[in-house]
Amino acid sequence: PPLSEERRKELGKVASKSSEEAKVSVRTHRRFGIDEISKLKDDHSADAIKRLETQVQDLTNSFVIKIDELLSVKQNELLEV
Repeated sequence: PPLSEERRKELGKVASKSSEEAKVSVRTHRRFGIDEISKLKDDHSADAIKRLETQVQDLTNSFVIKIDELLSVKQNELLEV
């Protein structure tokens, strides 16, 4: 049977919650990566450390954007009758 409008909206909220949990997880991994990079400060130049931190941040941003895109697709899919 087709989903009711109320059920579709409810599933949209579940998808939003899941996407937010995924973003939190990505950010947690970013924090862990930055912490690991910080431990290398004694062995590497400040420029190398900064470059690594920037790469980690860029990866984080790209994954957050991808999560948002997937959420948008899923919400549009759920709202179709």
